[in-house]
Amino acid sequence: MCVNGFVGTRVLIAVLCVALATACSSGPAPKPTAATSDSAAPPVVSPLGKSDPMELRIERIGVRSSLVELGLDPQGIVEMPPANEGMQAGWRQTHPQQWIIVGRIESNKARGVFYRLNDLQQGDTVEVSKKDGSVARFTVTRSERIIRDDFFAEAVARDADEQGLRLITCGTRDNVIVHAAPAQ
Repeated sequence: MCVNGFVGTRVLIAVLCVALATACSSGPAPKPTAATSDSAAPPVVSPLGKSDPMELRIERIGVRSSLVELGLDPQGIVEMPPANEGMQAGWRQTHPQQWIIVGRIESNKARGVFYRLNDLQQGDTVEVSKKDGSVARFTVTRSERIIRDDFFAEAVARDADEQGLRLITCGTRDNVIVHAAPAQ
């Protein structure tokens, strides 16, 4: 265990990024997901709080996905959403006030949940419904497209203290990281 939390955090994020870069394999075609019906709007909150995220919605790019918690394998590397379920996104809390949500661009040559992630622009809204019925709303602050050969561990690690959400995926040649801050 590392005594210096910053170094420990950088190591954990670097391990996470290695897992993301190597886990982008194709599998069987994704299963279609059924959209849930909208009823009364749940309360909207900005802070992440202690309630687990349950569903991701990004209207601008047509994303609506349930979220599965991503565990760690025996080596301490974050597990990925199943390769055969390209429309499934997964989440992991990296810091008390920071989540990552991971999704695939494609699965078995079919579009994945984050196929259009690179289309997000500064100011776009990302909503995460939580287990307690509230909704955490985020505003996209920036996005990065990083060539896989350059790797993106440093890009993720350098903003370890940034509060909010990171949407991360891997592509065929590029990796995309979208940063979003709690909405005002």
